[in-house]
Amino acid sequence: MSKKNQSALINLIVTFIVLLGLAALIWWVILPRIRELTIFQPFTGNRTVVDFHTHFNLDPNVPQIVVNSQRARDAYPPIVENRMSEPLIFLRADFLQEFVDPFLFYDEGARTFFASSRYEMLEFTPNVSRYTINGESFELTTPIRLIDGMIYVPADLLHQLYEITIEYFADYNMVVITTYDESVTTATVSANRSEIRYNNNRSSPITTLLARYDTVTIFPEYGEVEGFVRARSENGLLGYVPVNDLENITASVPVLTRTPLLNSGFMQNLVQHPPNWPLNTSVNMVWDLIYTYDANTVNRMQIPLHESLTVVSPTWFRINNESTFFDTIVSRDYVNWAHEQGVLVWPMVFDVNEPVSEAFLMDRNARQQGVNQLLFYVDTFGLDGINIDFEHLRPHVGPYKIQFLRELAIPLRERGVVLSAAVKIPIPATMFYRRDLIGLTVDFVQVMTYDEHWATSPVAGPNASLPWVQGAIDNMLLEVPAEKLIMGLPLYNRKWRIVQADGSVSQRAVGMQFARNFFEERGVVWEWDPIVGSYFGYTAEIEDGEFVVYQVWLEDERSIRTKMQIFETHNLAGVAGWSRGLETAETWDVIAHFMR
Repeated sequence: MSKKNQSALINLIVTFIVLLGLAALIWWVILPRIRELTIFQPFTGNRTVVDFHTHFNLDPNVPQIVVNSQRARDAYPPIVENRMSEPLIFLRADFLQEFVDPFLFYDEGARTFFASSRYEMLEFTPNVSRYTINGESFELTTPIRLIDGMIYVPADLLHQLYEITIEYFADYNMVVITTYDESVTTATVSANRSEIRYNNNRSSPITTLLARYDTVTIFPEYGEVEGFVRARSENGLLGYVPVNDLENITASVPVLTRTPLLNSGFMQNLVQHPPNWPLNTSVNMVWDLIYTYDANTVNRMQIPLHESLTVVSPTWFRINNESTFFDTIVSRDYVNWAHEQGVLVWPMVFDVNEPVSEAFLMDRNARQQGVNQLLFYVDTFGLDGINIDFEHLRPHVGPYKIQFLRELAIPLRERGVVLSAAVKIPIPATMFYRRDLIGLTVDFVQVMTYDEHWATSPVAGPNASLPWVQGAIDNMLLEVPAEKLIMGLPLYNRKWRIVQADGSVSQRAVGMQFARNFFEERGVVWEWDPIVGSYFGYTAEIEDGEFVVYQVWLEDERSIRTKMQIFETHNLAGVAGWSRGLETAETWDVIAHFMR
C-alpha cells in the first residue's frame, strides 16, 4: 500500500473514531440533557382525555358546582338561566349555608330569608324586589326565589354580600365558585403542552389538556405528591398537574372592585372577633337564682358580693307560658346594689320546657318582641349584659336559636352591651346546638361542666369529675376559642339516697356546707379520690324500717381548686358558678387566686 493510501486510511480511521466519540457524547451526555427540557419531553403515561361528566357518571344536563378545590358532590344543583345572553345563576340556600355562610336562615313561618353580619340584619321576601337592612327598605335587582319549599339566591346578590366570584362555563355546564377569604395561588403553564389529570399520577385519565401560557389555580394546602399539585383550569376543571410544567407560582389576595351592599363591607361571618371585655382580664361570674321580685331585696341583696366577682347573673327573664314575651322580675335596686360593689349585671334569660321555648323561637314576632323587651330593660335599667340559657330544644329548632342570638346581638353590640350564652357540654345528643356558631355570634360562651350525674340520674355519681370537666373543655375548645370560653363551676352538691331493698336512687341538691355538715354529723370519714377530684363520703341508717345509704362526691374548696387548674392550663376567659349562696366563703378565695 502506498504512503498516500496509508495516510488516507489513517485519516479515515481517525475520522471514524472522532465521529464515534461525538456520537457517544451526543447519546450519553447531550441527549439526556435535551430530554430534561420540557419542550422535548415525550408525552408519557395515559393519553386518554375523559369527559368530566363521563368520568363521574354525571348527567351533562344537570349543572355541577365546584367550590375552590373541590366539586360539591352532594350539593343540590343550581338554577342557570339565560338573560340577555348572560347566564343568570341561582344557588340553593342549603348549599350556601354549607359552603358560604352558615348564618343564612329561612324562617318558613314568616316567609322571610335572613342574612346577617355583625352589624346588619337583612331580610328578603321571595319574588319581592325590595329588601331591608336593619328595617330600612331598599331596591333589589334580582329577587330571591322560593321553589318547592327551598330558597334560591341570585349570584348578583351574593356578589354584593360576600368576597366570592361565581362563574358559569356552558361547555361543561358548571358553576365555579372562588372564595377570597384567603389568598389565591395561580401559576402559568411553562410547557408546550401539559395536562390536568384526575389523580396525581401519569396513569390517570386526563381531565383537560393545557397549552403554554395557560393559567391555572393551584391549591398549596394539598402539597406536592409524586411531582403533582392540585389545580383547577380556567374553565373550572379540577385535577392534578405536573409541578415541573408550571412557572410564576404566585399567591395573592384578589382585590374586588364591586361595591358591597353593607356599610361595614362584605360579610365575614366566619371571622372570630374578640369579646367586648378588657384584654387579659378574667370573667369571674356567678348565677344568682331568684324566683320572685321581692327576693331581690329581701333575700339576695342581704348577702354581699365577693370582692373578686366581676359579673352577677340574676335569673330575671323567663319565656312566658304563652311563648309571646318574657316574664321578668328585674330590680333597679339590685342593679344599683351590684354596681356600687363594682360588679356588672348580666341577667339570665331562660326557658322552661320544649313546647314553650320552641313556640317562642319559631315565631318571628315573638322573637322580635323579646329582643325589644330586653333592649328596653338594658336602656332603662343600665344592664351591662344579657345571658341566654335556652336548654330545652329539639334539633329542628336549633337554627332558630342561632337566629334569635343574631337578632339580639346586633343592637346589643351597638350599645356596647355584652351578650353571652350558656350551653350544655358537647355530646352527640347536643351537637345540633352549634356551639361554634354561637361562639361566632356572642361575646362569651358558658359551658355547664356540671350535672355529670343529673337530678334524675338512675345511678349515683359525682357532679363534675375531673375527666368529665376536662373532656368538656377539650371538646368545647374545638368549637369556641379560649378567649371566649367561660367554664361553669358547680357550687352545689347532690346528696344521693339509695334504698337497699329495691335499689331506688334519689337525690337532693344542697349547698357545700350543708352537705359537709350532714355527713360529718354522721361520722363520715372522707376519702379523697384523685381521679374524680373530690372527696367521697357515705353513711348508712335505718329510715322507716328500710336500710338507706347516703353518698356524696363533695364539691368543696379542694375540688374547685382542681377544676380551676383546668381553667388555668387552658387560659380560659373565665368561670361561672352555679349558683350564688350554695358555696362556702372559702370557695371564693380559691377562685380569686386563679383570676387574672
